[in-house]
Amino acid sequence: MQRRDALASLAASGAGLLLGGCAPPAAANAGPSESQIGPLLQQLTGYTLRPGEGATVLASLEGNRYTAAVDPTIQPQSDFDPAVDA
Repeated sequence: MQRRDALASLAASGAGLLLGGCAPPAAANAGPSESQIGPLLQQLTGYTLRPGEGATVLASLEGNRYTAAVDPTIQPQSDFDPAVDA
């Protein structure tokens, strides 16, 4: 293999990787459906939903969802700071 072919191969693979980064983001996840929430709760908590109870559980989960934008570079004040002498 000549250097020119190796360079062309690297450039083509790099361009292919870059084009994947320019793709539009995937559609937002709609979350679990009523038919999925029953087995999920059964696995996590051992609780079996009664018929028709899935809608109220989903509404409760949606109402308690944290919707604010989160900045991962900022730590909450409640974190332990060993440099602070109390």
